[in-house]
Amino acid sequence: MIKAGIPVSLTGQFATQGLQALAGLTAWVEYFNARGGLTLDGQSHQLTLTHYDDVSLTEGVQRATERLIKQDEVDLLFGPYSAGLTTAAAEVAESQGKLMWNHGGAGDALYARGYRNVIGVLTPADQYLVGAPALARQANPEASKLVILRIDTGAFARLVARGVESTAHAMGFTTELDLRYRPSQTRFTEIARAVAELQPDLVVCVGRIRHDVATARALVSLPNRSSIGLAVVVAAPIAVFADQLGSDADGFIGPTQWEPAVSVPQPDVGPDAGAALRILEIAGAASGLAVDYPMAQAFAAGIIAERCAQEAGSVEGDDLREAATSLDFTTFYGRFRIDETGRQVGRSVALVQRQEGRKVVVWPAEQAEGPVRWPF
Repeated sequence: MIKAGIPVSLTGQFATQGLQALAGLTAWVEYFNARGGLTLDGQSHQLTLTHYDDVSLTEGVQRATERLIKQDEVDLLFGPYSAGLTTAAAEVAESQGKLMWNHGGAGDALYARGYRNVIGVLTPADQYLVGAPALARQANPEASKLVILRIDTGAFARLVARGVESTAHAMGFTTELDLRYRPSQTRFTEIARAVAELQPDLVVCVGRIRHDVATARALVSLPNRSSIGLAVVVAAPIAVFADQLGSDADGFIGPTQWEPAVSVPQPDVGPDAGAALRILEIAGAASGLAVDYPMAQAFAAGIIAERCAQEAGSVEGDDLREAATSLDFTTFYGRFRIDETGRQVGRSVALVQRQEGRKVVVWPAEQAEGPVRWPF
């Protein structure tokens, strides 16, 4: 028997994404076992999954990760959702010499620390919105003004902002406003008015889900909202964003690690795009959850770990790390290729815009399902 484990946010501020991640990983376990398990040393091994609620807190994820490693002695350790929680889990994994598959922490600080026990599955945060300035220019060749609204805690918002600002400046954009707010911020009306007065071509909003929803509400309520070119909100692709905003969600753009429209149709490993979507839809229905990218990337992380175990002929950390470093392949989720630090370098992030109640891929251009709506 092969034992897998994950510290996961079932409660707290990351519960929406945590529940989706658990559903995705559970779907992989069922998919894995239905195909007979993994053959190692001539024997077929089934898979079990153990999880503990990290309550969306650093202390919680540290306790859960240590318990999975020391008490449950899991063979395959998967990280939690959120850059901060993933870093906390990685610190424990590194101290215990346990390899961790990172499907939910887009911050890249843990790779810079020289950890040898983290394998990245998802695109890092600094790459989330690098396509946004080009999308703005595609819609308006004269676009040149950028505004950033971001929470002032955590690495994720800082990295997303740094990535989009660096790309925008290289294209000749100027940052008209880089406003940072505290996690306790609840009212964004005055901020939205100040933004509209600047007549920006591109507004980027990066906070927790509650902040992103509140910011979006404030922007929608502006009498002069057409003075804003594109409004990019990181939470926009998540179902809860549309659930809370209803038709007011239309027009907002957001980054997504995965959408059905950008799946690899015939991947090297795992189910094809159609089969993967059906598996995820069944998992979502069983859990009462929407199928968003946190679910897809957790499912993909399992497929990737399985492929590396096949290559290594083992579930030992050093063997898995060596296999992961040497492999280059695709799953329905996209390309898997890491650099020497474990950072994912094989894939990119798409941008979707909510239009008439549905998500439409608008970037990259070669995968776009339709034109971007401009102005916001």
